[in-house]
Amino acid sequence: MIIVIFIVGVIFLIAGAKIMVEGAKDIANHFHISSLAIGLTIVAFSTSIPELLVSMKAMYEGYNNIVIFDLIGSNILNILLILSIVSFIKPLKITNSTIKKELPLSILATAIFTILALDDIFIPSKTNQITRLDIRSRSNIKTYESSNYPLSYSIFMTILGFSMIFLGSIFTVDMAYKLTSFGISDKILSVSIIAFATSIPELITCLYFMKNNDEDMIIGNILGSNIFNICIALAIPVIIMGTLNINALSIIDIVNFLLSAIILVLFAPIKEKIGKFESTIMIIIFVIYYGYMLWEGLGI
Repeated sequence: MIIVIFIVGVIFLIAGAKIMVEGAKDIANHFHISSLAIGLTIVAFSTSIPELLVSMKAMYEGYNNIVIFDLIGSNILNILLILSIVSFIKPLKITNSTIKKELPLSILATAIFTILALDDIFIPSKTNQITRLDIRSRSNIKTYESSNYPLSYSIFMTILGFSMIFLGSIFTVDMAYKLTSFGISDKILSVSIIAFATSIPELITCLYFMKNNDEDMIIGNILGSNIFNICIALAIPVIIMGTLNINALSIIDIVNFLLSAIILVLFAPIKEKIGKFESTIMIIIFVIYYGYMLWEGLGI
């Protein structure tokens, strides 16, 4: 029954993501909004709902490690796996404006999280934690040629897709939590099963936009989701429920978290695209990190 409900949740996530991006794209058509802006806002927020639900549920039940490692795992997955898969299949162009504006914003959010989390470096003997105190337009617009649906229908599709993602998140997260009864550690559960499940909407939307040759939406979705994961999915539960202890984070986790944020900046300015070579490097880093975690967590 756990497996059946989990699969149903995944189906809802996949179908909801597809319906939602159709509606969001058409809203952009109606208002002549850049695809990158839609990707950074509506699409990114919708695909980050699973991470928000995980954080809320985990903090409420006292699973601090699940909160932090789902965040770490999801952000690493979004870039080192999902974006690398898309760019390996088809080279992904990174515009100069994205390099100068959106990428630095993503790095800034990641860096701020890292600085706020590593309290013991700045204040010796202090416990690493995130507290309520810690939480405290473009010129090259790309628009679509025409709208496919009436605006009311586009809004309906977006809301319907969002609702399906929400329900799918509840199903998959609840079933993933039940796996703790099988003796799986919080860290392995979070960075693997839960992080993969909550990243399904990002994967589906990126594959959809790749099929439609919309590179701005792909970049906007990935960068926007990572920013939302840090600034919303992590911040809101902390604001509502208080301090989050994160002593389980290791230097390896932090390094890979930061690397996943800056790697696009290292590659993009050279060719202004991410191709097979760059995506291969990203996948290798991803495999090494996950291999290390399995080795550490399972005692291999």
